[in-house]
Amino acid sequence: MRRSQPVTTPFRILLTVALLALPPVLRAAAEHEEYRLEADPGLTLSGLLDRAVEHHPEQVLLAAGQNRARAESEFSDKWFPEAAELGGFHLSDRQFDDIGAYENEVALNLPLWLPGEKKAQTAYGEAMSTMAASKQVQFRWQVAALVRRQLWGTALAKRLWEVALEQEQRLEKVLEQVIDLAEAGDLSRADQLATMQELALWKAETMTLEAAYQDAIREYRTLTGMERIPADISEPLSEREVIGDDHPALQMAMHELAAVDASAEVAQQTGTVRPSVQLFWRGYRGDRAAPDVNALGLGVAIPLGRSPSRGPQIARANEDLARAHARLTELRRMLDLNLHEARHQLHTSRRQLENSTAMVEAAAERHRLDQLAFELGEFSLREWLRRLSETRKIQQSHELLLMQQGAAIASYNQAVGETP
Repeated sequence: MRRSQPVTTPFRILLTVALLALPPVLRAAAEHEEYRLEADPGLTLSGLLDRAVEHHPEQVLLAAGQNRARAESEFSDKWFPEAAELGGFHLSDRQFDDIGAYENEVALNLPLWLPGEKKAQTAYGEAMSTMAASKQVQFRWQVAALVRRQLWGTALAKRLWEVALEQEQRLEKVLEQVIDLAEAGDLSRADQLATMQELALWKAETMTLEAAYQDAIREYRTLTGMERIPADISEPLSEREVIGDDHPALQMAMHELAAVDASAEVAQQTGTVRPSVQLFWRGYRGDRAAPDVNALGLGVAIPLGRSPSRGPQIARANEDLARAHARLTELRRMLDLNLHEARHQLHTSRRQLENSTAMVEAAAERHRLDQLAFELGEFSLREWLRRLSETRKIQQSHELLLMQQGAAIASYNQAVGETP
């Protein structure tokens, strides 16, 4: 077929008008601030995760938990569980008999630990310290799930946008060819308008994908606080096949159960009234003729039984313990289900990718033959556009599966407790 040099025609003006007729939201996307992510070969997944953990708002809770554990341990090291109390009084008969009698007393009260209370508090402090350290590991694993999901979501959005751009550019070349053929009289004006309409639809989808990519970049920057992204986000598949007790979430739940158990023991051993040692100094005189007498004394106060108010507090502590047991059991079930789902997704994505690879190879060969058939005039332009659209969908689906394969590996590693 004869091709003439492209020239400015009313048809190109019509194409511009058609593109300007797109929804305002899509047109405005290009006017908004565009975000960029720089691929950094030196940035690892572990380094990115470190920044994400530091940037996470709940990071302050970890420091607060460590401070609480430290306070519980320091409390168990104290000699006395409460502050000492100093009391005193002065008695005189001046306002009544006025024979010169008086009495002064100063008492120092030192509260003591209840039997078994200090040991229970020491165990509780140790359990809290262990739980605080475990929380650090569990929190990092938890943030890793967010980072992995955001990384692959951003990479997928970028790749789909890039593929759409490539496909759009190929269709633009087809439109140039169609315009030349229409000017030469080999194709009708309706064929040219149909190609322009198809290109406008493709451009609209490209703009939508670009907007999705921009949203993904903003979410990535919010999560990590960085404008750089690892050049390689792929992960090797973990060799673990089962959930072990060293799983970060499971280990945290077990240490939390131990801390709640220790807290229940503290509630059992603690009382509202404590035994105490009392030191007295007393000075008195019977009358003005009697000598002053000073005396020192030692006293002991021992509570008889426990206060009835401890019953509800102990019951609440036991309820918290039962709840911690239930959470641990539920967590084991959830982790097993998550691992089963991750394993299923990985297996399914592999099979789908194998099938998609065969489809892409067949589509590429068919595209080559269809292009040759169209140039020879064996079918219409409308049919050629329809086949181009089918090939485009196959390519997009294949790119999606390629990303899903990597995301499935990351999801499996997350499920078995692997942290970058």
